[in-house]
Amino acid sequence: MIIELRGASVRYQTTGRQVLAGVDLAVGPGDLALVSGPSGGGKSTLLRLLNGLVPHAYRTEVTGEVLVGGRPVAEQSVRQLSTIVGTLLQDPRKQIVGTTVDAELAFGPENLGLPRAEIRRRIGEVADRVGIRHLLGRATAELSGGELQLVAFAGVLVMRPRAVLVDEPLANLDLAAGLRLMRELRRFVDEGGAAVVVEHRVEEILRFAPTQVLYLEGGRSGYAGDVAGFLASAPVAHVKLPFETLVARAAELPDAPAGLTRPGHAAEPPAARPGGPAVRDGRDTAARLDYRGASLGYGGRAVLNGVDLALGGGERVAVLGRNGAGKSTLLRAAVRLLEPLRGTVHVDGAPVTERSTRELATTFGYVFQNPGQALFCATVGDELAFGPRNLGRPEEEIRRVSEEALRAMLLDDEADVMERSPRTLSFGQQRRLTVALALAMRPRTLILDEPTAGQDLHTTTRFMTQVLGAVESVYFITHDVDLALTSADRIVVVDGGRVVADAPPAELAHDADIWSRAGLRQTSLVRAIRDHVHGAGGIPHPFDLARRLIPHPEGIPPS
Repeated sequence: MIIELRGASVRYQTTGRQVLAGVDLAVGPGDLALVSGPSGGGKSTLLRLLNGLVPHAYRTEVTGEVLVGGRPVAEQSVRQLSTIVGTLLQDPRKQIVGTTVDAELAFGPENLGLPRAEIRRRIGEVADRVGIRHLLGRATAELSGGELQLVAFAGVLVMRPRAVLVDEPLANLDLAAGLRLMRELRRFVDEGGAAVVVEHRVEEILRFAPTQVLYLEGGRSGYAGDVAGFLASAPVAHVKLPFETLVARAAELPDAPAGLTRPGHAAEPPAARPGGPAVRDGRDTAARLDYRGASLGYGGRAVLNGVDLALGGGERVAVLGRNGAGKSTLLRAAVRLLEPLRGTVHVDGAPVTERSTRELATTFGYVFQNPGQALFCATVGDELAFGPRNLGRPEEEIRRVSEEALRAMLLDDEADVMERSPRTLSFGQQRRLTVALALAMRPRTLILDEPTAGQDLHTTTRFMTQVLGAVESVYFITHDVDLALTSADRIVVVDGGRVVADAPPAELAHDADIWSRAGLRQTSLVRAIRDHVHGAGGIPHPFDLARRLIPHPEGIPPS
């Protein structure tokens, strides 16, 4: 065996919390182990235990046996372990150290003292395997989150470890990039390596034939065994299972929350809100965010061209597209993180350049894809108070709004959360905290970049229901097409430097051409919508089943 855990338990000394309790795991050559479970259940701590960050970099109490390469982890240095186990973190920015892609890929081999010729050979080999040769020579600061993740993965493979640990590999990747990464991981395993993959999107990992599944909840093993047993027993409201499994286990799905379905109306696919998307036919005031012939980009280089798009003040809009297609670029223009190269961007009918920083801060709550870009204070309480204090709001209001925001983001049950450092929260919790920071500013519109990455299905359901009900409008970027179909009433697709689709979810789901051309994931839910438009053959309507997991914020509009 390459990796063995026997009754492994971990308690963090800084918080006193026991995060793992009595976990067993054995992974050898040819094994691909899938680890799933609720956010905060101990999955990331498990990976830290396997790569030596626990106990070497975190103050922890570890009991039980933890063996890597046949030796106890505690007896090996992190450098020694790095030659056996490579890790792809959930947030690639935390492991990228090189200023260029080439420098990043050379960093590990250089620290091993390998000859320059060998380093160059390895870089060329992994760049071809992972499909990032076109990124060689690029500055890492210019890459999208998905591109950084592929570079970080290449940086793992260039070290030629015996096992690879991957935390949420699909969270920030489009269809093509996700397939490329997972195919290379599967190839690595087939060639005699081993892999441990932490992922909430169980459906998408199943196609790569995991040999075993470990389900962690509350730090304990809720299931350990083969895939078939997992699909038959996994909590349907906590794990994103294939749609066919949901059909077979429909009786176990929770009912939609009261008030979300309009009385007298059966469940139907969502349609556009009354009046349809905001348009410029004399109703400019309906548009919260209005692009007029806008070209957007960086350093004079356009990423998006000729954008004519009006997003309403009462809409829930999902933005889909490949990595690097310009999804984040599109919405950054709303808060002047970039200026249009050509054309104009209007906010509530006036050019964004005429809006003050204060006006933009109270109109839009912008949440970055990477929580680290927003968290810099010593405590959670200080983080929540920072923005409102700069707006001159009274301390009593700040305390009240901060508590409301934490409650909305499901963080209020964390012990002494206001006094804790944000860095002691899990990655998924940090992501929800950044949304709480935005809510504490009391904006009218939230702009969210990959808001549910790192969240389990149960948390996603509650989180999105809270978010969508907290403000007038929400515009969110996501690679989770099922989330877009069930939580948005309008989907915008970006591809090839342009907006290529703008339609209600049900209409878009039936346009097979756009899904193929824009490289979107055609999940089992998408296929089910096409195959069972009216719930044919006695199968419950796909939207009905899906909404019992992720309900639409205002119920299901009548057809």
